[in-house]
Amino acid sequence: MKKTLSLLLALALLAALPVLVQADTWGTEDFTMDAPEGLYQLGPELPEDDPLWALAGVGDPASKLNDYREMGILANFISEDKQTSISVMRKVSDYSQQIHNLSLLSQEEQNQVLEKLIQSDSENLKVQRGWYPAGDILFYWVQLDMAGENPMHELLYGTIVNGYALNIDVYGGANPITPEQKALVEDLAASVHFTRLTEKPEPSPADTTGMLVLLALLLASVVVPLVYMPLKSKRDKKAKARLAEQLSQYHKTHGANQADGELLFANDTDCTKEAIHHFSVYQAYVKNIGELVFGSVLCLVMVACAFLLDTEWWMKLAAAAITGYYAYKLISMPNTIEKIQRKVFGRGQSQTAHYAFYPEVFRVSGVQSASVIPYFQLTDLRRKGQYLYLYYGPDNAYMVDQYGFTLGEWEAFQAFIREKTAKK
Repeated sequence: MKKTLSLLLALALLAALPVLVQADTWGTEDFTMDAPEGLYQLGPELPEDDPLWALAGVGDPASKLNDYREMGILANFISEDKQTSISVMRKVSDYSQQIHNLSLLSQEEQNQVLEKLIQSDSENLKVQRGWYPAGDILFYWVQLDMAGENPMHELLYGTIVNGYALNIDVYGGANPITPEQKALVEDLAASVHFTRLTEKPEPSPADTTGMLVLLALLLASVVVPLVYMPLKSKRDKKAKARLAEQLSQYHKTHGANQADGELLFANDTDCTKEAIHHFSVYQAYVKNIGELVFGSVLCLVMVACAFLLDTEWWMKLAAAAITGYYAYKLISMPNTIEKIQRKVFGRGQSQTAHYAFYPEVFRVSGVQSASVIPYFQLTDLRRKGQYLYLYYGPDNAYMVDQYGFTLGEWEAFQAFIREKTAKK
C-alpha cells in the first residue's frame, strides 16, 4: 500500500512540473501562430509564482513582467540552454495606424516603410534589411550587428496589420545570430495567420473639422504676428514722420531748448529701481493687455484642440512648442523691458528727474541732459498708482510722481496735461 501510494505521489509530482512547449497553436483574438517546440513559453499572463520562471532562468519575474508590459510583449520563448530568446511583440503607433496594412501598400510605399524602420550613422552598427513574404502576409526583416567594445546582435521579423506592428524578435546579445535561430524565427513568421482583418477607418467629419481648426490656429499663431508686426511698424513710422515734421516746424520758430512763458508746475521724481520695475510690469502686462489676452487665448485653444482631438503627433508638438515659446516671452517680458529702462534712466548723473512744465513745453533734466519737449511730442498718457506715465514712444515714458510736486497741485496738473496732449 505504501509503495502504491508513493508511486501515485511521484506521478502526481511529475505531472505538476512544467515541461517544454510542444508544437501548438497560440495567439490572440485576431491572429494565431505555431508555438515553437522545445522552448519555454513565458508571457504577461504568467503568474509570478509559476515554476516556469525558474526553469527559464528568470530570477525576478516581477521585473520581467513589467518589461513585457512596457515593450508590448505578448509571448517570450526561451530555449532550454537559455541561448535563444524570441519575443512576440505588438505595438500601436500613429505611424502603424496610418499604414494599417503593409501588404496593401504600393511597392514604393513599402520601400519607404523599410527605409524608415531603423537608421543609424554609427560606424560600428551594421544594419541589413529586406522582405520576407509569407503567403498573404508581407514581413520585413532587419538584422542589427554592433561591433566594438559592446557587441550586440539582433534579428527582427515584423509586419503591420490591423493598424499595429507585429514583431518577432530574437536577441543574441554578444553572440551572433545563428542560422538555426534565423530559421526558427522565419518558421514562426510563416505560421502567423490573421483570423480577423479590419479595414482602415476613414477619418470622421469631426476629426477632419478638428484638424482644419487646429491647422487654422497654427497658421494664425504664425501669420498674425508676421502680418501685424509689419503693419504696426509701418504705422509707427508714419507717426514718427508726422512728429518729425511737427518738430521741424516748431524749431523754425523756437529755439532748441527755449521754454517761453510762466513756469506752471515743477516736479521732482525719484526714478528708483522699484519705480522702474513697476513701470516695466505695467508696460508688459497692462498697457498691451489686449494683445496678451488674444495671444494667450489663441495658444490655449490651439493646445486644447491638439490634445483633445485625434491629431497628428507633429501638430501636438508644434502647438506645444508655440505655446511654450509664447509663455517664455510672456514671463521674460518685464525683465527685458526693465533692463532697457534702466539704461534709459541711467544716462544722466542723477536718479531724480526734474520736470518744469510751461504753457507749450516741459523741460526734463537730471536723468538725462536737459532738454525741452513740446507737449505734442507725447503719444500717450497712462496712470498707475502714484505715477503718471508721459509716453514719448510705444515703450518709453517719463514717470511723474504724484507726491513730487514742488509747484502746483496734482489734480490741476492732470487736467492741464490732458488738455495739452488731448489724451484721456
